[in-house]
Amino acid sequence: MCKDNYFCGMKNRLLQFIANTPSTNKLLSEMIHDSSENGNPVPPFFALHTDFQSEGRGMGSNSWFSDRGRNILVSYYFKPNLPASRQFLFNQYFALSTLAFIQKFLPKALIKWPNDIYVDGKKIAGILIEHTVSGDRLQHTIAGIGININQDHFPDDIPHPTSLLLETGREHDVNELLEAYWQTLYDHFPECDLSHEENLKKQYISNLYQFNEYHPYLIHDHRTEARITDLDEYGRLVLHDRNGERFVCGFKEVVFI
Repeated sequence: MCKDNYFCGMKNRLLQFIANTPSTNKLLSEMIHDSSENGNPVPPFFALHTDFQSEGRGMGSNSWFSDRGRNILVSYYFKPNLPASRQFLFNQYFALSTLAFIQKFLPKALIKWPNDIYVDGKKIAGILIEHTVSGDRLQHTIAGIGININQDHFPDDIPHPTSLLLETGREHDVNELLEAYWQTLYDHFPECDLSHEENLKKQYISNLYQFNEYHPYLIHDHRTEARITDLDEYGRLVLHDRNGERFVCGFKEVVFI
């Protein structure tokens, strides 16, 4: 129960619902542009959530499947105080905050690089982060996420999905969890700062799916058995194969098999 009436009212004003939309990230981007031109900018931590997305997106060309009203589908607006060269620090903050929220129910959850959340090798949450850069700084960030809450079936072409319902055996109140998730992101945001860079990286790596274990990967289109050993300063994945050869991979340069 919320004890601070002012803070609860602020949170309620910042959580805006729309019944359906092609994409919460896209709609929120349009709202930010329009409100800025009208001299009434969207405040940080504003969140746009929906019951259904007809064109829900993941990273790259990936799509996101969700039955109406059964899952968390939300995009958030942030104003990180970060240089563009350190934008992955925001990704770490957001992934770790999401992980902390999910681990309240599923302690074995982990982060699959760069942003997804997995439970026992199954995907429960997908994150799409879109940064807007001005000069050498981040101007603003939109972070969209789908968290599978009460989804009990998935299309056959979705590899290894799961949900809170499937993992815990019971349904959950989506709106109640949405508010708790907003609160988690808000509480953890002070960590999204260069002064916390070393600690964020340490936490991120310690919660990384398949860290320091040999697994098959496609690295630069070649099948290789390797282990994740580190991240570089730009958030790229560092791997070593069994011969000790080092690989540094950005998004789409490595595929988990």
